[in-house]
Amino acid sequence: MCSSAVVVRMATPLEDIRFLADSENRFAALEALAAGPRTRAKLGDTTGASKATISRLVGDFEDRGWVARDGNRYDLTPLGEYVASAFVDLHDHMTTASDLRELLPWFPLGELDIEFDFEVLAGAEVTAATPDNPMASVARVLDIERESTRTKTLADRLPGACIKARHDAVVGGTQTCELVTTPEVVESVMASSYAEQFTEIIAADHATVFVYDGDIGPEGIYDGTAYLIVADDRDVNVGVIESDDPDLVDRLSDRFEQYREEATQLTASKLGDGREST
Repeated sequence: MCSSAVVVRMATPLEDIRFLADSENRFAALEALAAGPRTRAKLGDTTGASKATISRLVGDFEDRGWVARDGNRYDLTPLGEYVASAFVDLHDHMTTASDLRELLPWFPLGELDIEFDFEVLAGAEVTAATPDNPMASVARVLDIERESTRTKTLADRLPGACIKARHDAVVGGTQTCELVTTPEVVESVMASSYAEQFTEIIAADHATVFVYDGDIGPEGIYDGTAYLIVADDRDVNVGVIESDDPDLVDRLSDRFEQYREEATQLTASKLGDGREST
């Protein structure tokens, strides 16, 4: 009598990738398990999936050797930890790529003066203007200027809202602020209704304003995080990119120091003397 063995076909790498990518529930569950063991009920709360869906999901994970059951809880195996780490990283990279897609035509790659590595933007926080919220990036800049404890900023413009936010943070608060801007910006501000607030910022003990005679790009560092303001071909703010990647923070810190060294400190007395002294 002949007997035949059952041959189980192993999923290919592309099939495993498709298995995770085709279901938000599977990815959410894998990401949750990467943070620690979970019961089926907890996985259901995390994903919003039904009990039947969670049952199939953990069964599929077990079949692939990604999870093991311990009582009523499921935990990633070493293989599962490896898969979760790789796929979560891929998801973060693709999220960043998706967020940056609309900003890339105006992203200041050349201004960084060195070959740019997109790895420094993996995990970056991107706030982009959208048709539903065209002021999203502007609002984010104001939050940075208003809520940070320490800032170093290169500013090619100082709209009234930004001056008010800085005034609230520096004069009305405890923010330590270093700002490098241009003579044209200073002249424009002093001709506006925000001249008095700007003068009070300059006079504040924990604020230092410098004037650089040349072009500068809008960027800075706040509380150890680098940020780049992206403007389109109409010079409209369309996005803000924030990252605490040490490489990007170091690059922007070096750029700020270079501009500051070549700039002249602005004082209240120089403001009173007019444009020539500025």
